[in-house]
Amino acid sequence: MIVYHGSTEIIKNPDVVHSKKYLDFGRGFYITTFENQAKKWAVRKGMRQEKAAI
Repeated sequence: MIVYHGSTEIIKNPDVVHSKKYLDFGRGFYITTFENQAKKWAVRKGMRQEKAAI
């Protein structure tokens, strides 16, 4: 199974301990099976952080 994570940095080791607990589904490392959805997440996060999406 291929999964995707939209971000502004490369994540080598996902860390769920330091994630925000008030997200939609609580703490965790959010992934999707939809590549386009991950790309949208990365672009949105990049705009907020003024960084490039990966």
